Order: sequence, then C-alpha cells, then structure tokens
Amino acid sequence: MSFTRSAAISILLTAPLPLRAGADPGTRPTIQVDPERALVDEVVHIRAAGLEPGASATLKAVMRDTRGREWRSEATYVADEDGRVDPTRQAPVSGTYEGVDAMGLFWSMQLPAELPDEEVRPAVFTFEVDKPATAQLQLQVHGQPVARATLTRLFMKPGVRVQEVRDDGMVGALYLPPGAGPHPALLVLSGSNGGMERGEAALLASHGYAAFALAYFREEGLPADLVEIPLEYLKKGLDWMARHDAIDAERIGAFGGSKGGELSLLLGSMFPQIRSVVAYVPSHVVWQGISMSGRPPDAPSWTYEAKGLDFVHCRPNASFYLQLASGKPLRLLDLYQTGLADAEEVARAIIAVEKINGPVLLVSGGNDKLWPSAAMAEKVIERLKANSHPYEFAHLRYDEAGHGIGMSYLPALAGGSRSRLAFGGTEAATAHAQADSWPKVLAFFKRHLGSRRRPSTDPHGEDRAPRR
Repeated sequence: MSFTRSAAISILLTAPLPLRAGADPGTRPTIQVDPERALVDEVVHIRAAGLEPGASATLKAVMRDTRGREWRSEATYVADEDGRVDPTRQAPVSGTYEGVDAMGLFWSMQLPAELPDEEVRPAVFTFEVDKPATAQLQLQVHGQPVARATLTRLFMKPGVRVQEVRDDGMVGALYLPPGAGPHPALLVLSGSNGGMERGEAALLASHGYAAFALAYFREEGLPADLVEIPLEYLKKGLDWMARHDAIDAERIGAFGGSKGGELSLLLGSMFPQIRSVVAYVPSHVVWQGISMSGRPPDAPSWTYEAKGLDFVHCRPNASFYLQLASGKPLRLLDLYQTGLADAEEVARAIIAVEKINGPVLLVSGGNDKLWPSAAMAEKVIERLKANSHPYEFAHLRYDEAGHGIGMSYLPALAGGSRSRLAFGGTEAATAHAQADSWPKVLAFFKRHLGSRRRPSTDPHGEDRAPRR
C-alpha cells in the first residue's frame, strides 16, 4: 500500500552460529520484515536468513492488546539450502499453525494457558483504532534468540479523520479517508455486541470510504438491550450521511455482521438510498430481541412506525438445557434452528431482500455454532433468484469456518474451551475465510460504489437497469 514504507529491517543479536558453506564470515542470522509498518489487513513478508542449511529455526511473535494481554504464536521451520526461512513458501514442521501461510504467525496467536479465565474473557484481541499494535518477532536456534525485529500494525491509515457524532440523538463516529471527497460511504453496523464498530469503519476509511459507525444500543444515551430499536433511528443516520459534504449521497452502502448483517439486509430492503449491502454471517429473517441482562424478551429486535416487526422466536430445546448444565461454551445454534422450524413465523418475519436497491454480497461460515448463518444466507440467495433481482448477488460460504469471520490477520475467533460462547469452526478455517473474503468485499464495494456511474449486473454478468 502506498502509505507504507516497503523496507526490510535486520537486527543482529547474540553470538554467531556455525556459518553455512560458502557464507561470508560476517554473516549472522537476521529477520527481514517487509513492510515494517502495515495496515492490519495487509500481508507482511517475514523472512529469516543467515542460517545453517537444514537447521531447525523457530520464529516467535508476541503482540500486546489494549488490556495488556500478550498474544503469542510460534512456528519451527527447516532452513533451506540457502540458509533461509520464508513462510510464504515454507510450511512449519511444528507450531501454532500448519501449512504455507505468510500470515500464520498472526492469526494463530493465542493467550497464554496460564492466564486466569476472568482475564481470558473476552477471548478477542482488543485494540483502539488510533493506537498501532506492535508485534515483536524473535528468531531462535537451539532455543536461543539470535535475531529480533519489530512490526508496527496499523488499524487506520495515516490521514484518516474521525468525526464524533452526537447529533439529534445519534451516537456514532464518521471515519473519513484523506481528500475532500465527496466519497462513497458505508453505514457500518455492529452485531449483538452493540456499540460502534470503530475497527471496521476505520479500516474501510483506510480503503477510501466514508464509514459511519452508528451505534444503536449499548452506548450512553441509547437502549441497553437490543429490543424494539426504532428503524427510524437508522434512517436518521442514512439521511445525515446523505447531507454530509464529504459523502456522495448516490453512493451509500451498508455493512454489518451477525445481527448487524440482519439489520443491513433489513435496512436495504426498506430504504432505497442504500445502494449496496455486504452482510457477514447474516440472517434472512428478523429475530426476537436480545437482552444483555437476562432472559430473552418476548419482543422484537426492531420497530417501524411505532409497530414491532414480525419476528421469529428463539426456542430452547432439551439439547440447549443440557449445554447450560454442562458449563461448556454455549452453542446458541439450537435455539435458532428450533425457531426456524416454525414455518408460519418464518414466513411472517422474512426479510424482503428482493427490494434492495443494489447488489448484495453475503459471507458465512458453514460450521457456525452461534446461529445457522450459511443456511440463512442461502435463503437470501434463493429469494433473490426467485425474484430475478436485477443486481449482482453472491454468497461466499466457507464450510469449515465459524461465526467469527471478521477482520483479517488478527487472532482467529473460534470460541475455545474457556469462551462463554461456541462460535464454531476451526481457527485455521475461520482465518482463511477472513483473509479470502475481505479482498473480495473491498473489490465488491469498489465495483459498485467506487464510481458515480452505478452499473447494475445480474448474476450472469449482464448489465441491466434496476427494476422498479
């Protein structure tokens, strides 16, 4: 990326190792990192050199989050005939990840096993978008450090500006890319965690979009629970975006995951100023509200014009109660699958995605244990096909991934034994889904929001005018 300085760093430490045949007597083991400062979604090339051919060498990485917790990973390789280790073309023989993977050291990071449960939760890498994370890299041979390097990981490109928004009851943050604009824009919506999705908004702004992270619950001045949230509040956010000098009102999309994916599809189906939707691990129906403080309420998540939207109930079954008694990470999938068995409720609560005024991209995990996102995403696609949706639509399904598909190259979220919730999938499969889907999401938005002329493309690639 243009803002990074593509430079290799080499730091030499400790006593010399036996030199490889024909090596310069001054050669010492080194680590090269290129680039040394990079956006968190950028692939970084890490290489070690100056080793004895065939030697066993271990790369270790440590990165501290905003809670002060150290996330660690390591991988042991066999140096090639030139005395080099290159994760972009070599698989480790042991470590926290398997296979050839340039970024394996980052997504496979784990918290130390000795950390108490109360410090593990939440088992996610915490960060603040305006504060880079530093990854300390160490090369070891025979258990001894022989070289070190530092990588700075940025969550926001230099030049991105943030505007805190507290207008007319709204609580949000607008991240603006460099330049005067007007820019294409995205309404960025959180899931059942609530608050503002600052990380995704800052990263999208780093790629050229005015990204408005609009909270709708769990922020000061907003409801504590995801219950009966008025969609007029979200519409107010869209209208505010359309009036903003730095935003092109004709190029506004929606981006969200989980409940935010449900909401993105719902808003797109109701408000035609949304011209493109990307929904991660989404739903094809409206579900009941979610209470942060206790028993799920018998109330909708959303209202419009003072009326609750029809919704599907989450219905506990015997399997769910057995899970509760076991003390293991809770798999909420059973609640949702039982609810989907009620055909009448589903029919009333289905989202009219065919009314979305633009293209739709869905991303799901086939092994999602929180709710059946892959099956629900397929229902969205079926409805779009059945109604001959005149815009492009696609579903990126990753069969072995879970619910935690999100920002690339951070520790992968699968929900381990000490997590409260089971997200499903393996760390490796979820990390692959993250890394594979993110460039496709960016390309999708560039295709449909990147220029002022909005081509409408059907699933077969033929340009057609939007249908009314």
